[in-house]
Amino acid sequence: MGLCWRDIAKQYVFFEPPFPAEKPKHHQLGAPKGPAGSYYSSIFCALPDEVDVGGYSLDEQYTCDPDSPNPKDVFSYGRIGKHVVIITRPSRPRPTNAAQDAATVTFLFPNVLYAVVVGTAGGIPDPPEADIRLGDLAVSMPGKNHPGVIQYDFGKYEKDGFVLDGKLNAPPKALIAADESVKEDEKCQEGYLEAILRDITAKSGFECPGTKDTLFKTSFHHVTPGADCSACGAYGKDVVVPRASCTHQKPVIHRGLILSGSGVVKNPRDREILQRGHKDAICFEMEAAGAMDAIPCIVVRGISNYADTHKQDGWHNYAAAVAAAYCKALLYKLDLGRCPESRSSTSARPLIRFNGFTPFRNVAR
Repeated sequence: MGLCWRDIAKQYVFFEPPFPAEKPKHHQLGAPKGPAGSYYSSIFCALPDEVDVGGYSLDEQYTCDPDSPNPKDVFSYGRIGKHVVIITRPSRPRPTNAAQDAATVTFLFPNVLYAVVVGTAGGIPDPPEADIRLGDLAVSMPGKNHPGVIQYDFGKYEKDGFVLDGKLNAPPKALIAADESVKEDEKCQEGYLEAILRDITAKSGFECPGTKDTLFKTSFHHVTPGADCSACGAYGKDVVVPRASCTHQKPVIHRGLILSGSGVVKNPRDREILQRGHKDAICFEMEAAGAMDAIPCIVVRGISNYADTHKQDGWHNYAAAVAAAYCKALLYKLDLGRCPESRSSTSARPLIRFNGFTPFRNVAR
């Protein structure tokens, strides 16, 4: 069955301990129903298309009826490998909304331990040093001067300019170890990622687009508002950044710094300013900063545009599929033995049990 990711550009995955009881058999709708304490992974999606492609990565679908305090909360349930997952779509793609959604998930599902923020993003290309292409993948990894994600619009406007303030948490060791395992597969060229991506992109609408991946110079802006870049291409090579021919047939994974904020970056001038001097940044996105301190997580983004004025809508679904595929590969590699058994039992509210299942009705409020 498939995950439902309505815009993988913004998704989060939360991990809990193993399914506590024997997994119920498929009922009439083909989706077993599990208790609140059963779920140990959760995926947040911001856009409808990303939710759809996320659904395609599920090995099995479940159903559940959470007693959510917010009627706008949208959850989907299923299994990827040994991990039972919750897929959550934020009401709006903003850091504050992501933080609220993470808090809601950890309240409703007390066994959730980790999260994976999955979706699409605007790449920050700087060839040849940072040869980031459409359809590539960005994964947040700590560096010497950053924890993997920086909120670029949180700080102080002082006399000498804007100064970043605060520091987000780094990804947990268990998720970093899982990424290292995926990286080892890359070297051996025999990992899960390519096979998973082939399965997802076989679905109509998520295949690699036939449109050319063109990086335009920062001084050249989009020609026809609301239309694709066909008219832009007519200006010839003078407006295009020269890059080496792309010889690889699969997405390249870029690990390092991801910039998160509350706005969509859509012009190269702001793209440079909002980097705040972090020339090693890979991409811009809008939800990770809200989730990083709410729950231990890692950020995974497919590159769907170059954070400039040019429209690259044809790459969005494919970039979402790439992120979904990597998320599934990461979950396959996540070792439950490296994970804490669960959060403190005192923080998990008691649940009423009914016919062997646990409805989302908390006794203590």
